[in-house]
Amino acid sequence: MNVRECLNRALAHLPMVNCQDLSILAGVISDLENIASNGLLPESLRKQASRICKLGENIILNESAFESGMKKFNQSITMLEKTLYELEQTSQIVQGNNEISNDSGLSSNDLNELRVKFASQQKPLLDDFEAYILDFEKNAPSAPDAIKRILHTWKGEFGVLDFPKMSCLVHNIEDAIENGTINADGLLKLKDHLADSFHKMASGLPVIPASTRLFYNTDTTDSVDYKSSEPGTKTGYQQVQPSQTVQLPENDLSLVHDFIQESRDHIHSAETLMLDLESDPTNTEFINSIFRSFHTIKGVSGFLGIGEVTELAHSLENVIDQARKNILIIKPAHIDLFLHSMDCLKEIISNIEAGCETNSFTIPASYSSIMEKLSVPEIIELQYDITTSGPHKKLGTLLYEKGEIDNVQLSEALRKQDSGDLRKIGKILIEDNGVPVRSVAKAIAVQTQSRITRNVEETIRVPVSRLDQLIDAIGEAMISQSMVTADPAVKFSDSQTLLTKISQTNLIMRQIQELSMSLRMVSVKATFQKMARLVRDLSKKHTKEIEFITEGEDTEIDKSVVENIGDPLIHMIRNSVDHGIEMATDREAAHKSRIAKIHLRAYHKAGNVFIEIQDDGRGIDKDAIFEKAVSKGLCKPDEKLTENEIYQFIFLPGFSTAKVITDVSGRGVGMDVVKRNIESLRGSVEISSEKGKGTTFTIRLPLTLAIIDGMVVKVDAETCIIPTLSIIETISTSHKHIETVLDKGNMIKVRGNLIPLLHLSGLFNNNHSKLNDKAKVTLIIEDMLGRKAGLLVDEIIGQQQVVIKNLGNGLGEVPGISGGAIMSDGSVSLIIDVSNIVRTAFGN
Repeated sequence: MNVRECLNRALAHLPMVNCQDLSILAGVISDLENIASNGLLPESLRKQASRICKLGENIILNESAFESGMKKFNQSITMLEKTLYELEQTSQIVQGNNEISNDSGLSSNDLNELRVKFASQQKPLLDDFEAYILDFEKNAPSAPDAIKRILHTWKGEFGVLDFPKMSCLVHNIEDAIENGTINADGLLKLKDHLADSFHKMASGLPVIPASTRLFYNTDTTDSVDYKSSEPGTKTGYQQVQPSQTVQLPENDLSLVHDFIQESRDHIHSAETLMLDLESDPTNTEFINSIFRSFHTIKGVSGFLGIGEVTELAHSLENVIDQARKNILIIKPAHIDLFLHSMDCLKEIISNIEAGCETNSFTIPASYSSIMEKLSVPEIIELQYDITTSGPHKKLGTLLYEKGEIDNVQLSEALRKQDSGDLRKIGKILIEDNGVPVRSVAKAIAVQTQSRITRNVEETIRVPVSRLDQLIDAIGEAMISQSMVTADPAVKFSDSQTLLTKISQTNLIMRQIQELSMSLRMVSVKATFQKMARLVRDLSKKHTKEIEFITEGEDTEIDKSVVENIGDPLIHMIRNSVDHGIEMATDREAAHKSRIAKIHLRAYHKAGNVFIEIQDDGRGIDKDAIFEKAVSKGLCKPDEKLTENEIYQFIFLPGFSTAKVITDVSGRGVGMDVVKRNIESLRGSVEISSEKGKGTTFTIRLPLTLAIIDGMVVKVDAETCIIPTLSIIETISTSHKHIETVLDKGNMIKVRGNLIPLLHLSGLFNNNHSKLNDKAKVTLIIEDMLGRKAGLLVDEIIGQQQVVIKNLGNGLGEVPGISGGAIMSDGSVSLIIDVSNIVRTAFGN
């Protein structure tokens, strides 16, 4: 790498140096050391670089205060760049065989390759440039110098890459900063323009510089000697009219799709934190996390040239930044504005996703008004004192653990300190043992980070399809393992060593299976947080005062279950807010608190996950439900129904007792979706209610859809599996227990109650199993509606966990069968669908 490249790289990384990560400073020193050791350079230049390296080492080793040391370091490196520039102009610096100048002397292909490489590496510097602009807007004294330093670097790079007009543009902006004729808005417009230019450069597209006047404070017309940007080039925020369709910049679609997914993740994270921030408006952790989300969206959208997203994210970031700087107290009005803004942002993201094919997208009508509101937030003076502390390892220990030094070197360095050497151990290791400065800096960075008490778990993104393949493969391995274990050659082996190894393998495979299943387990927290936003919006819309309380948010459940439970929860909570919760005046008249409460809780019980939605509203009028059912011909007026049976009418399509239909609920098209979705997850839903007191919906769901605990039973020559969660009890059965009703069906008497009895063999073979002298077994099963039936089988073989397999397209859906499982002997056992069987027992 030549001297100019070394210095430019050092200048590019310099703005990223901070006291918590000195490894970046070590990288800058490494580049300067390359200059200092280059024997082809003039001695004055090499000495200047060497002195700067020494200063950097003192900063790393805490021999110079960070703030004052870095200020001197920045000034010194600026002087070095000036010296190098002067030597280049007098042709005293030769890089390889070519003298560096604006006329590079490179071939067209080499020049294009350099441009692409340069442009693709500018995103970190653009982000830093933007951060300094934000500081510049707040009159930070160091910001102008930092901005000019980056601009000066770009100016030189544009000159080398043969972009004289871009170099001229940057030079004019430098002058504008000196003269005070450009503000933060203008610099942000410049940043957006440069981001667009770098993107075009990296794609091999022509780069056309914008007019300098576009970035100045005044609205004067263009007076520079080159043309402004092409139509459609984004140079900053322009007032967008309602529902305006704008052009989507040309980008790699994979980058756009990644941006869409990441933006949605950041928006969801920020939206969740906003709700927490409303109850704790001074929580700096929440504020900083929200700021980072907006900052990331702004940076990526700026890189992709999507100016509308960039400007909205930037405006949100500005308001949050005022809270970060302790000059703004977040109030409910701010939270409302933030949430509306994020709704607008989500809509833009969705429109971008839909417009990828047409290269255009629509700006929501609310965009302009939101931008206007974000520009004038209420300012309140407030000061906070935030400190962090924590334990950390010693520098020598960290270097030893990383393998940078051995025990002898560490002992020798400590001995020198004990003998009166006043140097710090890092300096001793660098100067006497040749330990790289970068290694010492990284160790110091680890020390610094360890002082900040955080608990962040590393994660990695894996496609769900790949995870499903892994779980399927482990399921197959478990089946194969059980087949090996059950093989007579192994089962009846006399080798104790072999049996021990097989037992150990079974244990390991079981652990692997449990671990693989846990990979799909996610907490319901994200789903619950979405419900919090829903309740908040609906309560404001209906002018009801509602306190939303969540419990058990960390309860984990299978990912596919979580994904499908969202819609049922939405429907039930909408009904609860709209129909269940009374208006504040009505609640006071009923001697209840004006503020209603909705509890959403999750918990584990008996191998299932239970989710409850409980409100303290008016409750369900079961008499009104019964009357409606009679009027619709669903039951007879004199029919005796249990409370639970009456409540089940709610889940029928089109059934509603609402007197007023609203845009939220009342049409009877939601609760049938609830039941259908929950049943598809092998779950059930129960209702308990007391008129005037409130209602509770209880959803029971399996932990996972891939594995089931089953009772293996024998019917004739076949084995079947019945989910144990549906089995209440087992009874040894003989003739005296069975009653015949009108010669049409059998009933079994259990503690004085008659329960429909089904012969499992007869259900599938039309061959009723006959009771002989040998007693059979009846399993008392219960469906999701609480209805019980007896299932007659020949024998219970045992209980085990099985991996559920689909029957495949060849068989399709078989009534009474929910799937199959491969047993240890290689045979296939059918899994009984209890709900379907019970419906058969009750004749529907």
